Amino acid sequence: MTEPRVVKQPGRIVAGIQIRTSNELEMRSDDARIPRLWQSFESEKLNEVIPDKAAGSPVYGVYTEYSNGAEGEYSVLAGVEVTDEANVPEDYVTAVLNAGDYLAFEGQGQLDKIVPETWARVWAYFESAEAPRRVFETDYEVYESTDKVTLYVGIR
Repeated sequence: MTEPRVVKQPGRIVAGIQIRTSNELEMRSDDARIPRLWQSFESEKLNEVIPDKAAGSPVYGVYTEYSNGAEGEYSVLAGVEVTDEANVPEDYVTAVLNAGDYLAFEGQGQLDKIVPETWARVWAYFESAEAPRRVFETDYEVYESTDKVTLYVGIR
């Protein structure tokens, strides 16, 4: 497991479907909304049908609209990068991935296991007094292959 690294990321626009949830809800399997979001994304083959998809775009999981940092509600969007927000139909939601500094956490393995494990590494990392401050504006997952994900966590 590699240590997180600071990376400067460009801004992007991602379009897809979105839910509102909280860590409290996600800890209860009956109430967890994120797995259902991804099931809808996959079953509707949105990776293939979202209009104006940027060439070579991976799948993104975008976390925005934090109401109270890690303690409150937040929005999660499953989608792909698009080249022009104006070309995205009203059926889909868009999110802007802010340009700036992020800590990148890599995970490799079976995605349904490695994504939660990688987020657990994120939470543990930010408990340290030496960790940079999170901005809680835009965090996102990039699904680079069927067994590799990178989480980008916005920092100050």
